[in-house]
Amino acid sequence: MASRLAVVRSGTLSPAPRETVFCKTLVVGNTVAAYTATLAILQAGGQVCWAQTGSLNIAAALNQPTPTHLATRFSWRLGRRVSPWATATVMSQSQQSYWANRQLATPASLPSPRSPDTAVPPAAAPASASKETQLRQALAPYLKSQQLILIPQGEPVQVLYSTQRGQRRVHQVVFRDVSTGQRFQIHARLTLDATGNAALQQQLDESSESGAATELTLTADHLAGERRGAARGTFFPDAIALVMAPSNTPSQRVRPFSIPLRALQPTQTSGLLRVSLPGCTPALRSIFDQPRAQWALGEAVGHIAARAVLAGGLSGLMARPHATWQLQQLLVQQGIPIFAFDDVALDDPDFEAIQMVAIADVVRTLRHRDLSFRPATPITKAVLASALARLPRPTALPAAEAKSPYADVTANHWAATAIQQATAGQAMSGETATTFAPSKVVSKRQLWQVLQPLYPANTVAPPFALDNEPARRRHLSRSLYPIVRSRLSP
Repeated sequence: MASRLAVVRSGTLSPAPRETVFCKTLVVGNTVAAYTATLAILQAGGQVCWAQTGSLNIAAALNQPTPTHLATRFSWRLGRRVSPWATATVMSQSQQSYWANRQLATPASLPSPRSPDTAVPPAAAPASASKETQLRQALAPYLKSQQLILIPQGEPVQVLYSTQRGQRRVHQVVFRDVSTGQRFQIHARLTLDATGNAALQQQLDESSESGAATELTLTADHLAGERRGAARGTFFPDAIALVMAPSNTPSQRVRPFSIPLRALQPTQTSGLLRVSLPGCTPALRSIFDQPRAQWALGEAVGHIAARAVLAGGLSGLMARPHATWQLQQLLVQQGIPIFAFDDVALDDPDFEAIQMVAIADVVRTLRHRDLSFRPATPITKAVLASALARLPRPTALPAAEAKSPYADVTANHWAATAIQQATAGQAMSGETATTFAPSKVVSKRQLWQVLQPLYPANTVAPPFALDNEPARRRHLSRSLYPIVRSRLSP
């Protein structure tokens, strides 16, 4: 067995000198992100040419011990049993399924989260080979159908692009065959730079006076979050993946932070996306060397790339109304978490609803200092009014009165404006002419009475049993999701 992710000969391609290979999507690199991006595109029905640019033992890369500064117990869980690997980082469903394979190793043979630098005993070596087989077998059907074409001997030496009105359009990547020294080129609708050091972007930098910095550069401030003491880093409206931010001191918890699509898009450039290394300050680069961060980035970009090629390019895809939210919905439906919660499992029946309503900034966490959604917590009238005010609106909300008509809703009440808007629009009403009762718990029947008028016309049944039991945060997100979806989806 080969020591790297080997390729069966029937699926490889050795281009002739000066030959141009045409494909829909080109993945360049020998990183974990290159593998997961390729697999995601294939699983989405896309066609890929993967220029591996060298050898890589994917299984060994994934088997690296987690550095101390990234060790944490934060995870999404599939079932009750969690291996030490699952406690190391944020994981998508595909990652958890991979690590759940008992052939990897017994829990005792894996490094403990408390001592992540512990070496894996020699007894675990056969498991690595087994995982390599698992990785190879995932690609085998696509190699056989030629949906995937592998070029293992190409080294990228130049990126070819055209310029129109200050906008670059990447068309081809020129490669050098490392065995013969001859050059060939690959023409693609979309190229994914999955090299470890963003080599394709560096070549753009060298050939352009303006350079190719990404639309957004991640900094340490983004890792720290929007508030002091925040449990999560900055959440971007165009977030597509989650990775773990290192702590500054041993006493600090590791924080999840989102990666925006803009950090993967070179400035004023179409036809190219960075995958393994987003635009960031040098101090942050080590975060993206971690194999699980590579997995998350590659998987997310792969699904986006498959959808972008069908739309004629990423710019065409993003020109559609609410395109970002729809892409995020696609990713969440693939079991990829985007908004960090530590108490909503991937297999939770409301995982998608809770994720998408949070992404739309309608219902998020109760406190910024923790990652808990608290799905079983009863909701109050104030919470419901706040959610109504945050819904994406086809029309403007009614203006709030200068002074609340309710004696129990003071001017400094956290939901004062939302309560006034909800009552002015007659979505909610007070308990009496002078009281609103903002802390009163809402029943499931009352929640449905408020939300039913906002529902799409084809609704056939409420999303839960109508009774006088308290409506909980789970029920709130579940019942708001169809409303949000109807307003943000075509």
